[in-house]
Amino acid sequence: MSDLTFDPRVVHPLDDAPEEKLFRADLGHIRLTRTVRLSLLGLRVYLLLMLALLAARCLNGL
Repeated sequence: MSDLTFDPRVVHPLDDAPEEKLFRADLGHIRLTRTVRLSLLGLRVYLLLMLALLAARCLNGL
């Protein structure tokens, strides 16, 4: 294999030309499976619990 066909330069994404994004209004919403819904709910509960612990710690220090 020849090294002449390989371009070793790396282009940073901020310096690269922007690509056209895919947007289709007729695609609609993504359907979530039960597992994904439970995972997202678990993450939401975890975030609320961590915020409550942070608030309790901040209020306890006052």
